[in-house]
Amino acid sequence: MLSCATFGVGNPIVSLSKFSNRANFLKRSSISSANYQSHKISQAHYDSLRVLEWDKLCDSVASFARTSLGREATKAQLWYLNQTYEESLRLLDETNAAVEMRKHGACSLDFSGLNVVLVQSAIQHARRSSPLDGNEALAVAALLQCAEVLQSNLKVAIKEDADWYTRFMPLSPVIMGFVINRSLVKQIQQVIDEDGSVKDSASPTLKRLRNQVRTLEGKINQLMNSLIRDDSETPSLEVSTVDGRWCIKSSASELTSFKGLLLPSSSGIGSIVEPLSAIPLNDELQRTRALVSEAEAEVLLMLTEKMQMDLDKIEQLSNSIIQLDVVNARATYGLAFGGTCPNLFLPGGLGSFTSDTYLSGNRHPQQSDPSKNEWVLYMPKAYHPLLLHQHRQNLQTARKDLKIATMDIQSQSTSHSLVLLDEVGAGTNPHEGAALGMSLLESFAETGALLTIATTHHGELKTLKYSNNAFENACMEFDDVKLKPTYRILWGVPGRSNAINIAERLGLPGKVVDNARELYGAASAGIDEVIIDMERLKQGFQKLLYEGQHHLMLSRESYEKLLVAKRKTMEHSNDQRLRKMREISEAAAMARSILHKKVRQHRASLVQPLQPTLTHKSQHKLETNSQRTTDDKHQMERSASFLSSSEKFELPKVGNVVFVSSLGKKATVLKVEPSKEEIVVQAGNMKLKLKLDDIKT
Repeated sequence: MLSCATFGVGNPIVSLSKFSNRANFLKRSSISSANYQSHKISQAHYDSLRVLEWDKLCDSVASFARTSLGREATKAQLWYLNQTYEESLRLLDETNAAVEMRKHGACSLDFSGLNVVLVQSAIQHARRSSPLDGNEALAVAALLQCAEVLQSNLKVAIKEDADWYTRFMPLSPVIMGFVINRSLVKQIQQVIDEDGSVKDSASPTLKRLRNQVRTLEGKINQLMNSLIRDDSETPSLEVSTVDGRWCIKSSASELTSFKGLLLPSSSGIGSIVEPLSAIPLNDELQRTRALVSEAEAEVLLMLTEKMQMDLDKIEQLSNSIIQLDVVNARATYGLAFGGTCPNLFLPGGLGSFTSDTYLSGNRHPQQSDPSKNEWVLYMPKAYHPLLLHQHRQNLQTARKDLKIATMDIQSQSTSHSLVLLDEVGAGTNPHEGAALGMSLLESFAETGALLTIATTHHGELKTLKYSNNAFENACMEFDDVKLKPTYRILWGVPGRSNAINIAERLGLPGKVVDNARELYGAASAGIDEVIIDMERLKQGFQKLLYEGQHHLMLSRESYEKLLVAKRKTMEHSNDQRLRKMREISEAAAMARSILHKKVRQHRASLVQPLQPTLTHKSQHKLETNSQRTTDDKHQMERSASFLSSSEKFELPKVGNVVFVSSLGKKATVLKVEPSKEEIVVQAGNMKLKLKLDDIKT
């Protein structure tokens, strides 16, 4: 017990006794459980430890060890409990040194990556001169590497500050005394793979034999596949192995077409046949594998011989690592539970010291006979470790429950959360329940839940709307005549309780009902009346709202109909304008055709031969007719030109840009009136109404 930190406030003062001298102290914690159980402990002492649940404490401390043998050694050391004063001081010094090493950080005694069981097995094989296992060799290499890293870190720490050597006492000389065979580590890494198998490169013979094995396996595999392909009548054949020999497996009802040896089936289902053609290859494969095993054993035996050269030092190093693991377990346990280092002293030199003597105020106890074996422990401000452990577990559980509850309230609430609370804050004092409900709702509002719906009878919760815009009141409409809800939600109206009215309608005596109303209070009744008026107002508002929505819907429908009529009117107007333009174009084409015909007839009449003799009067008449014909020709050409230009002219559209001849500038078309042959244009700040002849497109 004294090898661990004592739990309490401050530094407990421990008056140490000299326990019953039963046996020498277990010097090394690596002793097995079978050895320490052989020590003779009185039945009363053993029963006392059981009552104190000392075994649970031992298991708790041992759980902090990082190796299996370290855990066993920790239990062995704690179970013995027969430390002398000097031994107790030494154990406390070890624990304090481990604490200092943990504080330093670089010199941590963490041996979780070591398998000391395999190391001990390797040591036993080496002592018997039997080959090591590959995993055992890797465990030895890991032990040596871990010891080297720990020793190097300690050297660096001491080089930076020489005081660390003293602060790590008595563990410093143990670590600095590590003897590490680096050549053995290098040789193990060269011949052993990470999975514990011997590498091909471990020896030329092993590499050649393994290549032969792979070649033979390839040949047998090829042979088996060819036999399966040739036997098309048996589709369920598959390649299998029995005791390292390649075979072909089939179902019980199928017979193979190739000859072979029938081998026993472990499952009893189907048959296993070794083809005759595969027997020579299987035999050769078995012989080669045996040679491979011999070559691997030679490599491992070489490692064994290499290890035997420093076997005692490796075993000593293993025991030191286990001992350091025990010390680290004690230190880690003490730090984990907030332990402190007690001050140990022997009052009166070698004399005895009892609690009665200490409590009586006598600081100078009488000297006692050194031959006496009974001593008394006095440990003020100390706590039972298991009780403290249980208390810490209870605290952790409470903190965990509190954290879960907090997360359920806030962390679990997101911007996509729907929170439903039924009768929030009910089941307790109404004032406390209301306060709790208000706090919960405000918490959800702060965390930004998507929607929180809470049902309540607490009037205080209904007032949140008037202090925080994030809240809104609503209630379910209730029919006072039928005493049933209408299942219509009234927004903005807080709900009211109808318990007294319902009780009256259900036949509760009037005296009881009247007394209940009186106890309920006039103020509360007045509040209910206000709520009733609000409900009526809300209902009227809802009615007007529905009517307004209905009229708005009708107006929208009318507006849509007007838009449709306007669109149809515009389409009809465009159709009429296009029809008129087509008629004008057709009339112009007809007029042009008639004019062309008249011109051709007139030209034909002009080329007719004249009489050789003409009178003066006739000559004058001919000249007159010729002049008239010429004038008519010019007139027809002008008409044709006008018709041609009219045909080519296209009416501008609203938004087009045209050229105004009278202004000498461009303008934007605002309106076109084809029937009046007029157009309205915007030229700068001026709006002008012009004839179509005044513009050019």
